[in-house]
Parts: sequence; structure tokens; C-alpha cells
Amino acid sequence: VSTQSTGSSGINAEYGQALDKYTANIEATMSEGKQVQMQAYTDAIAEEKAAVASLAASSDIFDIKRELAALEVEAEYRRRIKQVSVEVKKRLDYQVELENTKKAFIRDHIIGWLESEVIASITPEQEEANINQCIASLGMLAQ
Repeated sequence: VSTQSTGSSGINAEYGQALDKYTANIEATMSEGKQVQMQAYTDAIAEEKAAVASLAASSDIFDIKRELAALEVEAEYRRRIKQVSVEVKKRLDYQVELENTKKAFIRDHIIGWLESEVIASITPEQEEANINQCIASLGMLAQ
């Protein structure tokens, strides 16, 4: 009886070892699959965190672009305002020059008219008297 129990116990031990090996192999395979899935989930979490960070950065980028567009609009507005002021100044300078030219023309016309009227009003007797007086004055100066 004792040889049988030793023989069956040896078979049981070998069978147990084989089952332990098989179980360990299954556990290793399952553990490996679990590790692969855990790594996949960890990678997915990291990608989601990166996407969230990217969304936060994109919000900042949109704010920066919006501010840049506002600055460009402001610069264009200021450029146009300057252009308008330059054009208005040109027109005002033109008006001043036009008024000065009109005044000069009127002045020259009045002076010409006065000269012609004064010359027309001088009688030949007055002209002769003035010439004689000038000659007398020159004669006194010559002495």
C-alpha cells in the first residue's frame, strides 16, 4: 500500500506542478495583457491631458490673434486719420494761397486804377508847374 501512495503522490506532485506551471503561465499572460491595457490607458490619459493643454493654449492663441487683429485695425485707423489730416491741411493751404492771390490781384488792380486816375487828373498846367518846381529844386541843390 505504501508503494502505491508514493506513486500516486508523485503523480499528484507532477500533476500539481504541471497545473501550477499552467496556472502561472495563464496568470503571466493575463498579467501581461493587463499591463498592456494599463499602459494603453495611461497613454490615452496622457494624450487627453495633452489635448486639454492644447485647447487651453489654443484659447490663448485665439486671444492673441484677436488682440493682434485689433492692433492692426487701430494702426490702419491711425494711418487713415493721418492721411485725412494731411489732405485737409493741403486743402486749407490751397484756400489760404487762393485768398492771398485774390488780395494781391485786387491790390494790384486798385493801385493801377489809382495811378491811372491820378495821372488822368493831372492837367498839363499842373504837370508844367511840377516840372518847373523840380528844376528849381535841382538848381538850388546844385549850388
